[in-house]
Amino acid sequence: MLQATDVEIERVLREFADAEVLNNVFVRNARGYFFDFAAMLLENARSLDRPLIAGLNGSQGSGKSTLAAFLRRVINECSDYDCHVISIDDFYLTKDARQALASNVHPLLATRGVPGTHDVGAMRSIIDRFKSNEFGSIELPVFDKLLDDRAKTVQTINFGAKRSIVLVEGWCVGVPAQATEVLSQPISHFESVNDTEAIWRHYVNESLATDYADLFSELDCLSMLNPPSFETVYDWRVDQEMRLVQARSSMGTDPDAKGMNPRQIREFVENFRRVSLHAIDALPGIADFGWHLRADRLITDQWSSI
Repeated sequence: MLQATDVEIERVLREFADAEVLNNVFVRNARGYFFDFAAMLLENARSLDRPLIAGLNGSQGSGKSTLAAFLRRVINECSDYDCHVISIDDFYLTKDARQALASNVHPLLATRGVPGTHDVGAMRSIIDRFKSNEFGSIELPVFDKLLDDRAKTVQTINFGAKRSIVLVEGWCVGVPAQATEVLSQPISHFESVNDTEAIWRHYVNESLATDYADLFSELDCLSMLNPPSFETVYDWRVDQEMRLVQARSSMGTDPDAKGMNPRQIREFVENFRRVSLHAIDALPGIADFGWHLRADRLITDQWSSI
């Protein structure tokens, strides 16, 4: 359980919501579900002699990164544990590496996002280091989404002897491969036009079945923010892009920052349709814990097998 008074817990929530400019929907979700989830993670972590590795899945714009940041703050401030966050988005291959995939395998692989466009080996080595209790500084790559390439800077995590929880968050975290027979037919106009021979979707699925499956096997538990539909994901992604550009501009480091326009976002999210629909259908039966969301991201109900 959380080792803090109700007043302290409420303070953490209010300070976080104000800093992230979050509306009352997040506050309601936190009070109704997220604090209890943090307590559940702590309870499960106490049974291990190494860090708990917890997966957090959610479609683009679902709020998974915000939830991961909130859980990190709550656990760090309201318990005797450290909480660290690893985002699969930061492990996208460089633009040059993806361009090589586009030339050698399929042109769609130039676009970041789908399984097969991450440095899974690097991600797994970092998780293995946490699990082996190898203390010290751990450097994580940082991906700049507006530049669509890996940043020159890195994020440093100080991993000490204090007991820890590691959150692994990402849109495809924990998603299993599809049955190969369902890959023969395109599921959208996008696939019909851009993947006529099904090379791209077979490559993505094979990646899920191999390297990504090995990576996800390292998770001790898996949770999910489940969207009401894939169509909702587009609206969420537009909002996410606007926030990203506004945040970059407000920092003053890139006042002319420009993201994708709505048409470009529509084309971009089509790359994620197949795996996202599969996640919406399959993960509620796989994830240990999860929440069903409305279009405004308010939680309607949750499930748990823990």
